Amino acid sequence: MKTFDLIIIILTFLFLLSLLFYLIYGKITERKFDVIAKKFAKQFGHMPFSMTVGKSGGFFFWGYKESYLICALFFTKFPATKKSLTPQEINFFKNLNRAEISWFYIKYIAIVIGLLSFIGLLVMFKLQAA
Repeated sequence: MKTFDLIIIILTFLFLLSLLFYLIYGKITERKFDVIAKKFAKQFGHMPFSMTVGKSGGFFFWGYKESYLICALFFTKFPATKKSLTPQEINFFKNLNRAEISWFYIKYIAIVIGLLSFIGLLVMFKLQAA
């Protein structure tokens, strides 16, 4: 087996493993998101649109319902975040206990690994075709 083939096998394995982990872990931790959403609604008196749609939308809206978390935790300086989140809402998410939010970081580390593996696969297939 050539090194090139071995790299493709490893990248494919990483991609599929991270995708599977994301789906299974996402289903297991769905209730943790609901706890955060309830705390948010209790403190601010409303549920953000993305959380409402994502919560009732099921599997296909996971990323959408957690987009509020992503914006609040990672993209606080972006203009779109400033338009959709108040400083108090951003602070709410940033001040969550590590135990309350650690599932979110674990889930998205897995998806980043999968995305990088997929990009690596595309590059390898492009190199193979050349």
